[in-house]
Amino acid sequence: MANLNKSSIFIDCPTKSNNHIIVVAEAMPDRNDVLYHNSVIKQNAYERFEPGVFEVFKTKKSVYHHRGMSQEGKVIEQNVTPIIYNNRVIAALIMEKDISNQLLEENKMKALTEATYTLSQIVSHPSEKQLFFSDMIDESLFDIDQDLIIRYFNLTAEKLVKDIVGIDCKMGLSFVELFPNIEEMLTDGQVITIKERKLQGHYFQVKCIRLFDDLGNVSGHIIMLHDITDLKEKEKELVSKSVALREVHHRVKNNLQTVASLLRLQMRRGIPDESKHYFEESLNRILSIASVYEVILDGAYADQVDIGKLIIKIGDMLVSTGNTQRLHIHYDIQESFYLPSNIAVSVALVANELITNCVTHAFNHQEEGHIDVVFGKNNKTGKLVLMVQDDGQKEQGEYKQSFGLNIINTITENDLEGKFTIDRNHLGTLGKVVFDDWGSH
Repeated sequence: MANLNKSSIFIDCPTKSNNHIIVVAEAMPDRNDVLYHNSVIKQNAYERFEPGVFEVFKTKKSVYHHRGMSQEGKVIEQNVTPIIYNNRVIAALIMEKDISNQLLEENKMKALTEATYTLSQIVSHPSEKQLFFSDMIDESLFDIDQDLIIRYFNLTAEKLVKDIVGIDCKMGLSFVELFPNIEEMLTDGQVITIKERKLQGHYFQVKCIRLFDDLGNVSGHIIMLHDITDLKEKEKELVSKSVALREVHHRVKNNLQTVASLLRLQMRRGIPDESKHYFEESLNRILSIASVYEVILDGAYADQVDIGKLIIKIGDMLVSTGNTQRLHIHYDIQESFYLPSNIAVSVALVANELITNCVTHAFNHQEEGHIDVVFGKNNKTGKLVLMVQDDGQKEQGEYKQSFGLNIINTITENDLEGKFTIDRNHLGTLGKVVFDDWGSH
């Protein structure tokens, strides 16, 4: 029975003193949110907390939807029926439900009803100060009755009707005849409805508040219209600029890939062996910059780049086209960081040079190598940190003055306003770039 009704079931019996009753049996539903966490058998119940149960003992009649307080202090709804033997109530069968949430919603609705009633009184029977207040607000305000007839409007609403509909606003006019596409908001049964509507080429945020009288009956609606046309136009401009910016990114990416294709073509047609290395490095730098725009075009933002995704894209490209050794690259990207495209280009070049140095120089004396790339934010300093660690066995000064490291130094200091360090440790070589967070989110 408890599972069937999703309620707690009890049998209570009277005591000799008759000033309280005692629980003799219980059954709980198979649910996590049970009404009682501990057994209440042999516990006493008192009339001030469960008046419905005591009424059954007194009248021999069932009571339904009676409210009380449980032994654990929860507001409950009780349905109680007497168990009669020899024309005497010997026990009561009780079904209880926790209505704490229901009571909370009822209190909210009561407060909302009182608030809307007060608002209705202010609008329907305003004092001079209240009239002045309603004309001070930016929204066009209408008070309409239950038949959707206008019974009050402020100065902003009067101007709106004149501008949009082309007639003078008067009390007694049908609101839905003036604004037919708002009618469904008045009949949807909601106490408060907020939607956007287009009226005669203008965009409005429409707020509809249902009003109640002191008996809780619907007495009308307050309608407020806020002109958001300028906001909508700015949104359209932003969308247009976003589309144009994405097209620019697309063309930049295509142009960079065209340059890369020309370099590949030149390399296939033959170049001196001593120049091949420089062509490959230049090609990788171009492709790293192109990766910035590929990540932008794959993402949801017009000019923001997911730096973690960018670093992974560059690292995978460099390892797959690198030396013949077996190279393994691992990434530890803390979370998604988005930076503007101009900053992302600088980060892309830095990441390219750091990983290229590992691929090119770190593993000349071994057949297999590992590269660990870490990117994230230092919570103490708030700065972003990019670290590239290899397990190569090269000497400390082997590429200390390379062109790639000069690129990292220059970009880190001038473009990222950060700091670059490179050091040997027990694993191999660690390159580290620390720079400010340029607006990641």
